[in-house]
Amino acid sequence: MRLLLLSLVLLASTCLVRGFEDQMEDDDFAEFEQFDADDEPAIAGKTDFSDDVKEVPPPPKPKPKEQFQPSAEQEDEIMVEDEDNEFEHFHDPEEFEGFQDNAPRSAEQPKITISKVPIMVRPRWDAYWLEGMLCCLLAAYALAYAVGRAKNTSIAHNFLTMHKPLLDDNFTLVGEPGADVVAGSDTRGWRREAEHCFTMWCSGRLCCEGMLLTLKLIKRQDLVHVVLGLARPTPDTLLVRVELGREDGDPFVLCVAQKKIATRLAKEMQDLSVFCPERRPGDKHGLPPALSVLSEAAEATAAILDTRVTSALTQYHKHIQYIHISDRYCGPKQIEETASTKPPETERVLLASLALGPDGGGSEVRPLLQLVFHLIDKIKRLRLSKEALAKCEKRRQKVAEAWMRGAHAARQEQAAQRREEKRKQEKERILAEDDPEKQRRWELKEQKRQQKRKTPKMKQLKVKAL
Repeated sequence: MRLLLLSLVLLASTCLVRGFEDQMEDDDFAEFEQFDADDEPAIAGKTDFSDDVKEVPPPPKPKPKEQFQPSAEQEDEIMVEDEDNEFEHFHDPEEFEGFQDNAPRSAEQPKITISKVPIMVRPRWDAYWLEGMLCCLLAAYALAYAVGRAKNTSIAHNFLTMHKPLLDDNFTLVGEPGADVVAGSDTRGWRREAEHCFTMWCSGRLCCEGMLLTLKLIKRQDLVHVVLGLARPTPDTLLVRVELGREDGDPFVLCVAQKKIATRLAKEMQDLSVFCPERRPGDKHGLPPALSVLSEAAEATAAILDTRVTSALTQYHKHIQYIHISDRYCGPKQIEETASTKPPETERVLLASLALGPDGGGSEVRPLLQLVFHLIDKIKRLRLSKEALAKCEKRRQKVAEAWMRGAHAARQEQAAQRREEKRKQEKERILAEDDPEKQRRWELKEQKRQQKRKTPKMKQLKVKAL
């Protein structure tokens, strides 16, 4: 009997335990369901949002019991959020500023229109007119360069062919050898300085140290210069420079030139502006009116411009640009900021500029070269009178003294600049030091120097007692 009762009690207790466990399993998430039930009316009571705002996703479905049993370490890391601040950003007035003003995007795809471009079978050459003009200009420039260079070289060859025998008769050595030399049958000839400039040195003659011929032709290789030359034509020019001996003849300065060229030379050349301030017309010396004469001594002018020279100048005056004879030639005036302390180097020269014909000179060049050789011999034999020679020497002495005064003034100015620079450096050095006593002494010294400089100088006269 006791055993039966004990068995019934055990069976009843087992059923109660199993029922309690099933109830616990069903109520594990009851507390979370209570929280969800409390949140739904709270969210429903909030401000209504527009349809564009995304809805808050629902809480995830509960998983089996085994996955929601956190360990001891995970329980420490769980953070509890405040339910009041979870959706606070939805109430911020600046969070969705201008959100509803945006136009809604349409779901339709944009239509793309493809235009039909006709296919060009043949290229349109009229679209390349600018490139065509440039190509034509380049081709014309290259052609002008080749033709102009050949033309200038031909003129130099013709000059040697026509006038080389005359030069060989007057000089021992004519021309220069080398690879870049324009020569005819002989190995010596012109040295090409540029495509339009040729030079030739002649030496080995009495009454001169040498002669330099410079053939300056038109820049026929330059198309732009050729086009400009049509509006303002310039002739080919032969420049003759004869180096005279320093002791050959008496000193004098003389120039015979065209009127416009004489005016320009009188302003630019140093010796003509100093020794020949007066310009006379050529009529007073038996020359054509187109020529002007600049002379230092009338006696030297009369001796040089004899009957033979006057007739040659009258006959070929169109081809003579200028003939310049000087024993104090130093080139054009030097325009400098400060005066030079060294005297200019002077030379005794005979300069002649001859305008050539259209083909580079023909029959008119030979008599003009003979005129130059005649003047060389005449300058060597020229002797001035004592009065004229004394006047020329006096002028040169005055010019030398004036230059010495100018050089002395320039040296004094340079020395004053050096002293002033030295004082500035000393003042900067004194001011840089932190010694007021030394600065005061330097200021007193400077004041005494300035006062002494302003005080006028007095001359002392010693009078002997009677």
